[in-house]
Amino acid sequence: MNDNNNEQFATSRAVREYYLRREAENVKQLKSQQSRWTVLGYFRGALFLLMLAPLLAGFMNAGGYGSLWWWLFGAAVVVFLVFAAVHENLANSVRLCRLLLRVDRASLARLDRRLAEIAEAVPEPPTSAAATCRDLDLFGSHSLYKLLGTVRTPAGVELLANWIVDGSDTVTIKKRQDAIAALKPLGDWRHRFQLIAEQLASSPTGPRDFVQWCQRPSWLESRAWILWLSRAAVCVLVAAIVLMIGGLLQLPVGVPIAISAILVNFFLSVFFAGPVHDVFNQVSSRYDETAKYQSLFQMLQSCTATSSRLDELRAQMFTNDSILGAMTRLQRLVWLANLRRNGILFLGYLILQLTTFWDVHVLDRLEKWRLRYGIHAQDWFLALGEWEVMNALAKFAADHPDWTFPMVVPKAVGGMLLDATGLGHPLLSNDARVDNDVNLGPDGTFLLVTGSNMSGKSTLLRSIGLNATLAQMGSVVCARSMQVPVVSIDTSMRISDSLADGVSFFMAELKRLKAIVDRSKSLHVDTQRGHLFLLDEILQGTNSRERQIAVAEVLKQLVDQGSIGAISTHDLELGGVESLSLICQAVHFNESFEIRDGAEVMTFDYKMKQGVAPTTNALKLLELVGLREKQSRA
Repeated sequence: MNDNNNEQFATSRAVREYYLRREAENVKQLKSQQSRWTVLGYFRGALFLLMLAPLLAGFMNAGGYGSLWWWLFGAAVVVFLVFAAVHENLANSVRLCRLLLRVDRASLARLDRRLAEIAEAVPEPPTSAAATCRDLDLFGSHSLYKLLGTVRTPAGVELLANWIVDGSDTVTIKKRQDAIAALKPLGDWRHRFQLIAEQLASSPTGPRDFVQWCQRPSWLESRAWILWLSRAAVCVLVAAIVLMIGGLLQLPVGVPIAISAILVNFFLSVFFAGPVHDVFNQVSSRYDETAKYQSLFQMLQSCTATSSRLDELRAQMFTNDSILGAMTRLQRLVWLANLRRNGILFLGYLILQLTTFWDVHVLDRLEKWRLRYGIHAQDWFLALGEWEVMNALAKFAADHPDWTFPMVVPKAVGGMLLDATGLGHPLLSNDARVDNDVNLGPDGTFLLVTGSNMSGKSTLLRSIGLNATLAQMGSVVCARSMQVPVVSIDTSMRISDSLADGVSFFMAELKRLKAIVDRSKSLHVDTQRGHLFLLDEILQGTNSRERQIAVAEVLKQLVDQGSIGAISTHDLELGGVESLSLICQAVHFNESFEIRDGAEVMTFDYKMKQGVAPTTNALKLLELVGLREKQSRA
């Protein structure tokens, strides 16, 4: 299978056509597999009923052919088990086809920005960043996390959330960009990796319990007598059986000895099997889970992509104690530990458990594995999680071929300048998005965005914030080009009051602004990281004159600390405030009116223009909705 299928996708339309074609192929495959599974299900049921005939005949010794009926019954059992295995394999194929179809449809939903239709859990943002996460839609049903979130392992989920909230430094960002660029062309490889990870999504704890088990003291260390007593009983049992078979021990003596040995392990099993099973559940709740992780590690080792960060992750995983060899040994041990869940072999397991205390011997082997490899386990899964996040960002980059990697520079090198051409809102579809050229900075200045209602002011602020967030992660951004400093982002857009805390809307907004100013002061002395603020219609809870003075005071404090940012407002006089007129760059959005089907409608082009907005539209909107009589135009 070719790993370079995404290289041909020069446009978003080509990407969409690819997913539509794959969806159609998977629908066809699913129908075929379901049809075969249904037919084999009928055969399986019929074989089970036919299997009963020789069984009954054997019990009844019909026709005096007792042994023949039992041979026929044995043959029927073998045929039934073969059909059952084929039927179960086909059921796995049906499940895989459904998974493929779900993944393809989720990819199409992401392209169309129908993110709320994607049924997957979204982590809660940290309390310290909750306001900015809410304002910029970083988490939630229609959010940046949902757009990027093709990660499924617990480590990957946690790491992606951290990258969105925290960003990084320029060296790390560049390493991530190089790794994402290297993984971007490997479309089929990334797809196979995602499919395996998707099958781990139903395990909420993932390897967390396993890693904790690797770091805990041995369960058997303080209970070694259980293992040695069980081993001694097994040796006595085997010796008694061998001696009785060899005629060296009489049955009246050997049988009680053998029974006594069995009873020792029986009672050990009764009293200690539960705690041993708890340990097994920590190691792996299901046999397939261990196998899936092993498959992911195998894929990482064989991946042809190379970059400095990918090579560092390989070194973290594939040391002298090879993770693949370790996972292969672990997989075998987990299979032995999970015999109690095997429907076909359960009877054999039960006999072994009650006669030899099977579980404690398997646990001993697991503990030996832990002593040798457990020290590396946490590093393995953290590296896997980081690779999975970069895999998701590589898919994101491949699905948006007209987006670009930004140039991210330290504050001390490039200054506080954000310069973007063709900047758009990442959470809007191509059809709904309008791009604009945006410049913020240098430090000591801010962008004043004015305009009428619904014209695009808030969308511009979120476009800046979301793309700055993507840039800090190492991802591509929704722009033709972009240079941005390393920044921490703070916003005040969706403030709400709190009756429970006795906080009014105005006071809640003041507290939020105070936190933003404090962050600006703390970052002023940082030579690497700057501060980006985005304020949307702030301090509306007071009169116009006091609002202008208060807003001017807040903005003056922010720019004096070297922060850059943008503020949107309906107040067209704000740009004329003396303390702000020399440090603001004024831009605006406006509306137009036209007649459609005999009625006057308002339209917007969402294109940013220089200067303060020349008009407002509040009274005109009252007219359009019938709350004010239409005024004649001169």
